[in-house]
Amino acid sequence: MKARLVILGIVIVLVCALIPPLVASSSSGGGEKKEFFIKARQYAYDPPRITVNKGDELHIRLASLDVVHGFFLEGHDIDAQIEPGVRQFKLRHPSEGKEFTDVNEVVFTVEHTGKFRYRCSHTCGTLHPFMQGELIVCPNYPFLAASGGTVGVLISTLLVIFLAGKKHKDAMPGGDAQ
Repeated sequence: MKARLVILGIVIVLVCALIPPLVASSSSGGGEKKEFFIKARQYAYDPPRITVNKGDELHIRLASLDVVHGFFLEGHDIDAQIEPGVRQFKLRHPSEGKEFTDVNEVVFTVEHTGKFRYRCSHTCGTLHPFMQGELIVCPNYPFLAASGGTVGVLISTLLVIFLAGKKHKDAMPGGDAQ
């Protein structure tokens, strides 16, 4: 009977330990929807830098303010052609070898941390090679913090259960105490 209660307690602790990381991953950076509107003009993107968390779902709309521009995001297989005054833009995934298709936004989930350059992939003038921006993908700290806290609580709880059981066993007549 006592062994069943201990096992039940451990199962309850394990189930409770899984809840915080799942909540953190769904509401605090993991899988969070982020929307950006990037405007291209000769030799610059606005914003020039985007910072997100690993696991975020990005929705990026693109517009050109002057001439035809490109948008190539390194490490994410995204290449777009943006024409001025047109709401839609052309998108393709170079690794798939498909042609451009008209879209209103680029949607993808960032899966790797690091810095990824986006650059103009369509010659737009003499300073074209310097037209670039940066996507910065940070580790998902809220998820990591919740996971670490959960593991700490789990270990502490199991330690308390173990020590309480040992103390109770030592105090019983005929226990292992010497």
